[in-house]
Amino acid sequence: MKWILKKNKMDSKFIIAICIIILYAIILLIVGILSYVYSVKHKPFKVINDEYLKEIAEYKKVEDEILRKLKPIKTKFELSENENIYFVDELEVSFNENENKKNKKKEFDDEYDQYIKNLKKNYSLFKIKGKQNELEKTLTYISNKRIVLDNGTEFKIIKFNNVILVENYVWNFNGEYLKTIYLKTKNEEIYFVTNDLKLKSIISKFRLENE
Repeated sequence: MKWILKKNKMDSKFIIAICIIILYAIILLIVGILSYVYSVKHKPFKVINDEYLKEIAEYKKVEDEILRKLKPIKTKFELSENENIYFVDELEVSFNENENKKNKKKEFDDEYDQYIKNLKKNYSLFKIKGKQNELEKTLTYISNKRIVLDNGTEFKIIKFNNVILVENYVWNFNGEYLKTIYLKTKNEEIYFVTNDLKLKSIISKFRLENE
C-alpha cells in the first residue's frame, strides 16, 4: 500500500514537472513568435531611423558653421522692422490641433510628453491608429522673429515664444515612414516633411533668441 502511495506521489510530481516544461516551452514559443513579428514589423522603421540618426550625427559636425554662415534671403514677403528671412522652401506639412480634455490637471506631464508618446507609436507591436491630417504643400518662411506658413489659401503665423518643442522625428504617416521636423506649439503639432536638417537648427536658434 505504501509502495502504491509512493508511486502515485512520484507520478504526480512527474506529471507536474512535464506540465511545467510544456508551459515553459509554450511561453518560449509565444515570445519567439512575438519577437519575430516585432522585428519584421519594425524593420522598415529601423532602417529609416538608423539612416536618419547617421545623417543627424554627420550634420551636427557642421551645424555651428552652417548657422554662422546664415545670410538673409531676399523675398517679396512683407517684413517687420529688424526682421530678415533665413529659410524659404515649399514643404509637405501636416497640422494637427492639440486636443485639450476637460478636468485634466495639465495638458502634458512635461514639454516632451507628446513627443515621447508619438515615438512610442513607432515601437508598438500593434498598430495604433491616431488622427492624421493630410499633408499640404506649404511655402515655409523662417525669419528671425517668426515662422510663416502659406498653403495657398491662408497664412499661418507662429511666433517663436509659442514654440514649445522642435525635434527631428521619423513619422509614420499612413504606413510610410517619413523624415520630418516635429514642431509643437501651445495649440498644435506640425510635421514638416524634409531632409533639410538646417530647418530645425534655424528654428531652435531663433526660438532661443526670442525667449
